[in-house]
Amino acid sequence: MKNKLNSGYRHIFGPIPSRRLGVSLGVDLLPAKICTMDCIYCECGKTKNLTIQRKEYVPVENVRYELKDFFSTDPVIDYVTFAGSGEPTLHSCLGGLIHFLKYNYPQYKVAVLTNGTLFYEPEVIKQVLDADLVKVSLDAASFEKFAQINRPHQALELSKIIDGLIKLRKKYNKELWIEVFLVKNLNDDKTELKKIKDIISLIKPERTHINTLDRPGTESWVEAVEESALTDIASYLNNAKTIKKGKISCGTYVNETEKFIMATLKRRPITAKDVSRILNINENDAEISLNALFEKRQVDKKKMPRGIFYFNRN
Repeated sequence: MKNKLNSGYRHIFGPIPSRRLGVSLGVDLLPAKICTMDCIYCECGKTKNLTIQRKEYVPVENVRYELKDFFSTDPVIDYVTFAGSGEPTLHSCLGGLIHFLKYNYPQYKVAVLTNGTLFYEPEVIKQVLDADLVKVSLDAASFEKFAQINRPHQALELSKIIDGLIKLRKKYNKELWIEVFLVKNLNDDKTELKKIKDIISLIKPERTHINTLDRPGTESWVEAVEESALTDIASYLNNAKTIKKGKISCGTYVNETEKFIMATLKRRPITAKDVSRILNINENDAEISLNALFEKRQVDKKKMPRGIFYFNRN
């Protein structure tokens, strides 16, 4: 059956089409925005609580309730994805929720999208072992670039993070992906890329992806790397894959477009085209809804290379 979005959900969102994961239901375990880093390119905006403290940030029973309610409709999705407005491994019950999903709904795959900063702790590695896919970020291999791009919590050490990723690979025997987010004139030079390549060779992921700015980031001065350079870098990084920005589709059904838009904007900026393909509605109708929210001063907008992006005003 079609996937029905309950706009009253607080901890799950979507399903949304993903270029890498098909149709994905998002699970957001953190209030906006709690993270171990304050990356200059982050689509979720500036980190409000920069921390490495792991705890039950949102009640795990509330998350389970929403998941049970959603799955009661027998939805057609490919992945349940732990992601959203912060670093999911900060939630102390992440492993329990993954186990809950794999035990009760084994027909669905589970993914964890993480910045990979906490795997130096053996307990954090244990938390993700039941997931079908773990995607980690690796944007820098030198302290200087790491500090400039990721702006980590002061207690985080790049060497410990890298060691944690190597230990994760040894323990985790399923799909491990690495994503490198490239920022023009910061980590796209030969010296930094060589160091990143060497670390990737140590971790030995199943896949490596490279990405660059496609929507408004935290800092307005951040620039994307040109497509021609991305192709060369992908080839250099052992035939990594670039994240395509082409059309994707999803048959999601929603009753209230504006409520869906606002729920999505709490986590990432979107265009009218994004809304159109997610909700399977006309792009003009999506633009009308977005502009209505803009006129109400509930959202802001900014022109980017891929179009006009709307983002949460708060």
